[in-house]
Amino acid sequence: NALVREARALARTQSPTAHRLLEIADGDPDRITGPDVTAAAIAGDANSVELISDVGAWLGRGIANLAAALDPEVVVIGGGDTAMDCVRTAVRQGAKSVKCLYRRDRANMPGSAREVKHAEEEGVVFEWLSAPLAVLTKGEAISAVRVQGMRLGAPDASGRRAPEPDPGKTWDRPADMVISALGFTPEDLPVLFEAPDLSVHRDGRVEADRDTRMASLDGVFVAGDLHRGASLVVWAIKDGLDAAHSIESYLDNRMRVLGAAE
Repeated sequence: NALVREARALARTQSPTAHRLLEIADGDPDRITGPDVTAAAIAGDANSVELISDVGAWLGRGIANLAAALDPEVVVIGGGDTAMDCVRTAVRQGAKSVKCLYRRDRANMPGSAREVKHAEEEGVVFEWLSAPLAVLTKGEAISAVRVQGMRLGAPDASGRRAPEPDPGKTWDRPADMVISALGFTPEDLPVLFEAPDLSVHRDGRVEADRDTRMASLDGVFVAGDLHRGASLVVWAIKDGLDAAHSIESYLDNRMRVLGAAE
């Protein structure tokens, strides 16, 4: 129909998550490498940032309910505020069902208790003490998430009781789409940007001058979590403002140099 044709056009140009949803509908998903994909590969299905940003793009193009057109069963993995954004976004986009897997119990969930309550009111089902073990496929399409039941052991360094596998408790949760909301790890940016001279820390964060925010590449500036690591939005805003001032100064200097050369 026209909705799916419009979504497919958008997917070709800018929307990885829309592209994956369409592959589910077509029965031809990429980045699924076999019948048992380990939990480390789940981010290859879809991640939280793509889902939320793509929904904004869909709405901007008048695609108000792409998920409803494709009717997926969605499983979100994680227990923080980002996971809450994902489950509620998936519900509002018309997913057939939305389940949230979290390895601890409700009392130890880091996300907002109010958002959990509101998500449940919208129809999200939380499966506590549950951790992903593998993504299962039927042919080349995702069919389920194999789930490991967990139990709470002794407190860890954070003071919370550490989750550990509960022997003998595994089950398969049907799913067409799996969304990872497990935190943020930088991509391999030197490879992604084809910029081997871009200096990064061992954990993937981009190195930058503390005062100017310029990276090791001339004219490239960095701000927020990509440089600082996971932190608060207010720090990202401050970093962005500092970077903007540095960019303005950089461009002014370039213009003066070019003017002098003429």
